[in-house]
Formats: sequence, C-alpha cells, structure tokens
Amino acid sequence: MKVSDSTDARTAMQYLIWALEHIERTGSPEAARHARLAMEALRDGADPSS
Repeated sequence: MKVSDSTDARTAMQYLIWALEHIERTGSPEAARHARLAMEALRDGADPSS
C-alpha cells in the first residue's frame, strides 16, 4: 500500500511529519532518524514484495 492509496497511511504520514518537526526542535537525532525511517517505509509501502 502506497501513501497515496490509503487515508490511514496519509494520516500517519502527517502525524510523522508533525512529530519530526517537534523532534528536531528537541535535538534528538536518533529519534529524528527513526521518524524519517518510518516515513520512508510508508512512502515505499508496507508490503516488502511491492
């Protein structure tokens, strides 16, 4: 499922964007890295075979 294919995925992406903005303000590079990885996984799709 791509982000554009799912309302839930689009909502999750928006939450991750907001979270990343807050995380970057706190200065936590490890947490920011995890948020970016989650965003990338959503963009790429949940199914590793796709």
